[in-house]
Amino acid sequence: MTVIVRFRGPIAERITGGAMEIKVQDTVTVGEVLSLLIAQDSYLQTIWNSPTEIDRDSMILCNEVDIGVTGGLSSSVKEGDVIMIVPLVHGG
Repeated sequence: MTVIVRFRGPIAERITGGAMEIKVQDTVTVGEVLSLLIAQDSYLQTIWNSPTEIDRDSMILCNEVDIGVTGGLSSSVKEGDVIMIVPLVHGG
């Protein structure tokens, strides 16, 4: 099955079209999709080493719902789902 991962912010400018399609098994979690995403893209490997780092640095939505309310990185993903990674802005 195919899952779409969309990016916002500066990362979107470095990814063609601001999105990537990931081919996955029938049963998969958000964390597993993000692991595959990192493994497939050398640019993302310079930013993140694991899905946990993405979750720490970004808001992750699945079908426009924050994964924090659906099970976090263990949330199930289905055919055609859209995961969006929105970087958090930090300052001090």
